[in-house]
Amino acid sequence: MITLVIGGFVKISVFFYAVIIGLSKLFKVKRPSALTYPAGTVILFFSLTIASNFQEHLKEGLTIMPVLPFIPFHVVIPLTLLCIAFIKHRIKKQKRCNHHNGCSAFVCFTLLHVQLFPLSFYLF
Repeated sequence: MITLVIGGFVKISVFFYAVIIGLSKLFKVKRPSALTYPAGTVILFFSLTIASNFQEHLKEGLTIMPVLPFIPFHVVIPLTLLCIAFIKHRIKKQKRCNHHNGCSAFVCFTLLHVQLFPLSFYLF
């Protein structure tokens, strides 16, 4: 039982640290510790309003969460990143090389393989 409590504390601490560092990079805040109380307050507010008890929390976690974030996180964001990577690669290739076939066919194949690899688990 104590292992679950310690594990939960470590997991929440790491996620909270990632939120603070991400917000400080996003908003270009020099002292990330200044965002601790505002981010903690927002997390506390949402944790109290999303589910009022543990049974409701489990119901939402097992029925809504597997469906709701699946499309954006597993389809929309990877395909958007793939399109951005292709556009950046094409612009970089046009600036670098004027040959008929281009200079970096292997780089293009590797980029495609790396971007589509996470999608292959869900498609097949």
